[in-house]
Amino acid sequence: MKPLDLGYQKIDMCPNFCMLYYLENAEMTECITCGHSRYKPRTGRGKTLVAYEKLRYFPITPRLQRLFMSPRTAEYMTWHQAYHTVDGVMVHPSDSKAWKCFNSVRPYFSAESRNMRLGLCTDGFNLFRSFVAPYSCWPVILTVYNLPPGMCMRLEFMFLSTVIPGPNSPGRNIDVCLRPLIDELAQLWSSGALTYDISRKQNFLTRETLMWTINNFPAYGMLSG
Repeated sequence: MKPLDLGYQKIDMCPNFCMLYYLENAEMTECITCGHSRYKPRTGRGKTLVAYEKLRYFPITPRLQRLFMSPRTAEYMTWHQAYHTVDGVMVHPSDSKAWKCFNSVRPYFSAESRNMRLGLCTDGFNLFRSFVAPYSCWPVILTVYNLPPGMCMRLEFMFLSTVIPGPNSPGRNIDVCLRPLIDELAQLWSSGALTYDISRKQNFLTRETLMWTINNFPAYGMLSG
C-alpha cells in the first residue's frame, strides 16, 4: 500500500504502556514513568537497536481523502444530507437525536455535507486462538457514517488506524496508544485537510468529527479512562 501513500508508521513504545517515543519524546531511551529501557540489550555484533515494543499507526487522513477520488463513493459521501428521514423510524445514525443535536450546536460543520462523521471501534483479541498462551492485541478501527446504511459497515469502508500490540491489554493506558490518532483527529477537526472531490471537480477543505465509540463494557471503561 506504500506506493498509494497508504503505508503505516512504526512508533516505539514502553512495554508497560506508559509512553510513546513520539514527537517530543522521540529521542529518549528509557521510559520517563517506569524507567524501562526502550531498547533490548544488543546481542552479537549487530548495531541495530531493537525496541521492546512497537505501535503500528495507519494515518487516517489519506484514507479518508481517497473516498472522494472515486466518482461512486464521492457521490455517496453526501447521502446523509440528501436522505429524507421518516418520522419515528431509525434507519441511519443521521436519524438520531445526537446527530441532529450536533448539527444545531455546530452549524458551520453541518453546512458542508462532505464533512465526515466517524465512529471508533476497538476490542482486544487473542491472535493465536488459544487460552494456553494468553495474548491481547487491540486493533482500533474507524468507520464513516456519511455513507448509506448498506455501505458504512462494509469492510472496505472500515479503516484500521492503530494496532496496539500485546501480549497484555493496555488497560486504562489505552489513551497513550491512541495519541497519534487523537492528534490527527484534532488536526482534522480544527484545520481540516485539502481534498479533491472528483464528483464536483473541485478542491475543498474537509473536516472530521468523532461521533461515537462502539465497544463492549470493559473496552468502554478503558476508553473512558
